[in-house]
Amino acid sequence: MKERYTKYIKTFVVLLVLSTSLSSCYSVRIISRDGIPEPDYSNDSQDFYKNKKVTVIDTVIKLGVTNDSFSLIEKCGSSGFYAVEYRTTLGHVLLSGITFGRVRKVKVKYVCLKE
Repeated sequence: MKERYTKYIKTFVVLLVLSTSLSSCYSVRIISRDGIPEPDYSNDSQDFYKNKKVTVIDTVIKLGVTNDSFSLIEKCGSSGFYAVEYRTTLGHVLLSGITFGRVRKVKVKYVCLKE
């Protein structure tokens, strides 16, 4: 009887870990519909960013006890952004959870508009 409950508990833990890991890996991309991206023909990646000049911000943000927000200002000329992508993974979520949200790993990709 005890082995049966142990089996159910193990199955529940595995399902919980899988559902948490699948829901915590995501990326959000915001794209300008009317803009023209800044070209970079040396970028031969096979994804959305092919032939576009991409800037990547991969940093760790440390918030103090009195701070509850963070601002990151990037220059993209007077024209603005063509695309901005924010990505998070299971590791990012675990780091934030272990540190109670005070340390966060941020990965942002962006493409400026052609001037």
